[in-house]
Amino acid sequence: MKLIRRSLEKDQSGTITLCPMDSEDMWYIYNLVQVHDEVETKTMRKIVPKGKDGTPNGPSVRKLIKLKVRIEKIDFDPEGSTLRLNGPVVDDHPEVSAGTYHTIQLELERNFTLYKDEWDAFALETLEEATSVANRSEIGAVVLQPGLAYICLVTDAMTVVRLKVEKSIPRKRRGDNSAHDKAMEKFLTSVSEGINRNIDLDKVKVFLLAAPGNLGTDLYNHIVHAAVLANDQKTIKSKSKFLRVHASSGHLHALQEALADPKIQQQLQDTRYGKETAAMDKFFKALNDDNGTAWYGPTHVQAAIERGGVQTLMITDSLFRSVDPVERKQYVEMAESVKTAGKDVLVFSSFHASGEQLDEMTGVACLTFYPMPELEELEE
Repeated sequence: MKLIRRSLEKDQSGTITLCPMDSEDMWYIYNLVQVHDEVETKTMRKIVPKGKDGTPNGPSVRKLIKLKVRIEKIDFDPEGSTLRLNGPVVDDHPEVSAGTYHTIQLELERNFTLYKDEWDAFALETLEEATSVANRSEIGAVVLQPGLAYICLVTDAMTVVRLKVEKSIPRKRRGDNSAHDKAMEKFLTSVSEGINRNIDLDKVKVFLLAAPGNLGTDLYNHIVHAAVLANDQKTIKSKSKFLRVHASSGHLHALQEALADPKIQQQLQDTRYGKETAAMDKFFKALNDDNGTAWYGPTHVQAAIERGGVQTLMITDSLFRSVDPVERKQYVEMAESVKTAGKDVLVFSSFHASGEQLDEMTGVACLTFYPMPELEELEE
């Protein structure tokens, strides 16, 4: 994301102009915008021509005009990476009256300006992450079984399905497997070509081949063989990035078990996703051991923070998107308090499996340095 202009007042109100450059930027914007913010950009609007007396004069036409809208509704589609912001128009436009409702769909490589009454700590941190020139951690993956494959990109923000491949595979027959083998060859070719079209191997840290049995190895051999025949140097140079790992099936949910594999976790330990997954594993182990160091829910976590015992705070981005400013402020202050104490704060994406797990447990949890059994007496 490009930072075009920044103008903040001493009270932290003000405007920031940004330009989203890729689909993940839409997720960052989704975490920046809130109900009651104002957004201004060029947008398509159906305009009805009017005569001198103000009555309609001819068929409506779609025009690109610049409007400012006060946000009342936010609609984000993670699969399509589309973000729509709906609300009343703030200022009169020659062709659109103030107060008229309009939906802005933010576009890649088109500037927009966001106004907030307060750019709080979470918003400014999200902005810094979104506009950082450092490469974001990305993991390529395909999870497959005979006849079914999902080619995915796992980013810091979310898991995006880039392509679904489906082929009918005949069963093996006694004494004649030719139809089955031919169909499997076509299937593996489709998957291999899909990876080439949808994943930039130069940008991913690793690429997981997750499948039951030896299917991951079969796909790896197919990819390498095709790359050698085509003299595809990018794929040949990226051979070391391909990691074969067991998955129980080719369905999308099996990707999570592949990502939890210890040898994969070791590869991902320096990525945000890897740190979140490791923290959740440690949290659930402590919770199962019932040793008094794992707590969840705002009351227990706040009490642990006040006692200075929090080692790691885990919180989902959905809590920072609360439409209740008091609730949002509560969680922003929680995070800032732990950071000020020099301890770890992990903000989980609700579009990752780990974030979904945390959301189901109130969205906030912590690990403490030492057992705090006295927190048991508190009620959520």
